[in-house]
Amino acid sequence: MSIRPAVILSLLVGALISFPHTGSCGESGEPKIRFGTIPVLQALPLFVAKDKGLFARENVNVELVPFSTASERDIALTANRIDGNFGDLFAAAILKGNGRDVAVVAVNCNAQTSGRMFAIMVPPGSKCSSLKDLGGVPIAISSGSVNHFVTDSLMSRAGVPEAKITTVESKNIGLRLQMLLSGLHEAATLPEPLVSVAESKGASALGDDRDLPGTQTVLTFSASLLRDRPEIVRAFLRAVDAANILINSEPDSIREVMVKNCQLPETLTGTYSVPRFPRLKAPDRDTIDSAVEWLGKQGILRQRIEYDQLVDARFLP
Repeated sequence: MSIRPAVILSLLVGALISFPHTGSCGESGEPKIRFGTIPVLQALPLFVAKDKGLFARENVNVELVPFSTASERDIALTANRIDGNFGDLFAAAILKGNGRDVAVVAVNCNAQTSGRMFAIMVPPGSKCSSLKDLGGVPIAISSGSVNHFVTDSLMSRAGVPEAKITTVESKNIGLRLQMLLSGLHEAATLPEPLVSVAESKGASALGDDRDLPGTQTVLTFSASLLRDRPEIVRAFLRAVDAANILINSEPDSIREVMVKNCQLPETLTGTYSVPRFPRLKAPDRDTIDSAVEWLGKQGILRQRIEYDQLVDARFLP
């Protein structure tokens, strides 16, 4: 979505009231980071690093600040109420493109390693059996977001002309799922684990993002923290990287953390596979360029941003 100056101003007033000031040290005097999260599967390494004491092992005090929506999380970073946050690449690019002084320091999850993040779905009983069949069919999305990008990209790759890619606004993900299952949406783009929920109820996935590098989640920090406290950023990333290794090597030991923190539907708590996570790395230039180009085409970015303006990979383990 586009973040306009008037909207930012009004939201920041609420942010200033809602979030306490960021501190540089915890009660015991060790360096502290306040890091924004949302309860999704791709944020699992952050919860594991906290739960398993990996942040403490690096002598950095991390407060994971929960947000119910990505917009609330991004506003908090804009207002300097948190030091950094977890989110998708598009949200970080929008912040930077709208003049926020932030930088992406690492990719923490991608569909190629961790499995599908998004899929275009059709309801039970649909006559559509391929993405080409969806040409001209309204696909429910949240416009200007990563799932909108997934929709455009998958439909284009399937050979559907741009003029035939039709979308309908549906911001509420839970409502989008219910309307799909009831047939009120002829198609919808959904994230995991709701894709798996929909499949368990008879819906079908016609395409997913496992071949789309743009659907990455990233770790973003304020430029001021990167400049003033680089050592605690490096410690933070070492802990998250260690969490990725732990998740991959001992997934059964992580299930409880996943169920507790990632809003896994009750029907999937015992069966949903713990995702795998890559070692931390920087986003590649082609991925950044494609994301920025798409955001510009949507009229979301006020100015083009270059790779070196958005990405700062100096802190990687």
